[in-house]
Amino acid sequence: MLVPKATKQKKPIIAIPEAINIDNYLVDLDKPVTQEVIFKIQDKIILTYGSLMILTGKPKARKTTFLHAFIASAVTYDNVWSITTSLKPDKNLVILLDTEQSMFDLHQSLGRLENTINKKLSSLSNFKAYSARSLNVDEIISLITRICEINNNIGLICIDGLLDLVYDINDVREAKAAIHYLKTLSDTYQVGIVGILHQNKGTNFSLGHLGSFASRHAQSELSIEKNESGTSTLSSTFLRSADDIKPIEIQYDDNNQKYDVIHNLIVKQNYINFETIEKVFNGKIGLTYKDFVSQCKININETGYYIEKKLIPVFFAEKLIEKNGSFIQIVHK
Repeated sequence: MLVPKATKQKKPIIAIPEAINIDNYLVDLDKPVTQEVIFKIQDKIILTYGSLMILTGKPKARKTTFLHAFIASAVTYDNVWSITTSLKPDKNLVILLDTEQSMFDLHQSLGRLENTINKKLSSLSNFKAYSARSLNVDEIISLITRICEINNNIGLICIDGLLDLVYDINDVREAKAAIHYLKTLSDTYQVGIVGILHQNKGTNFSLGHLGSFASRHAQSELSIEKNESGTSTLSSTFLRSADDIKPIEIQYDDNNQKYDVIHNLIVKQNYINFETIEKVFNGKIGLTYKDFVSQCKININETGYYIEKKLIPVFFAEKLIEKNGSFIQIVHK
């Protein structure tokens, strides 16, 4: 006797709640959409209103230092280390939420930020700093939400660091909920969010499921690496809205007691001037790139690598030299 084969029941698709209106989520294909930019680096879009950017790096890589550079540009509208801002006048309040440092260390780091902008932070009407070190996860999220509720002019929220938005960075549900919260926050209040995440010791990937979800949903992910020479370099892991940036390398300037990009520090050295360039050309109208490097080696006591990677970009940036076809020539003032 033949027995009818049992049909395997398919698992039902998760039912959409009856109250949901699918038309609210339908994309209007005829409606133009524009991005309102908050940050650019080297004229490439890094962060817009309603988006998330993450800064990743290993311990002591100077993640907070680079975060402060973004804050410095945002509160002053200045170009800081090639970071520029376009915060709208009515949405220009910058919020810093620190979850890690003691009050003493936080004040010390904010002092370095003041050195960068040459202003007292207390004199700025568009900056507020909060310490959430003593709060648990739920309290931190409540604090962020309340800050957004009572300040309708917030344009940028900086969270140092994102790990304190979860109890377990490897809990999938919790990690996804934290990133969903940030997405909802940025959409609801139309703010840009910058968050710091630590990297795994053995890789350059950010920690846990939280890091994975943050990387997946961020508009931009920038990585910070500490170099053997003691400098730190910012580079782009990926940029959703632009091509990769050229790496930015910083070093501590003992004279001014603040960090600055290597190029700016080099400019302060005596041989970055018109007289040095004249010595390099030695009366010639133009030089090929190869000959220019050779003459720099003769007239400047530096290695070829240093001249090509560090000095020549500064010569161009300072408009001491320019290209003319396949030749390099002096820019006459």
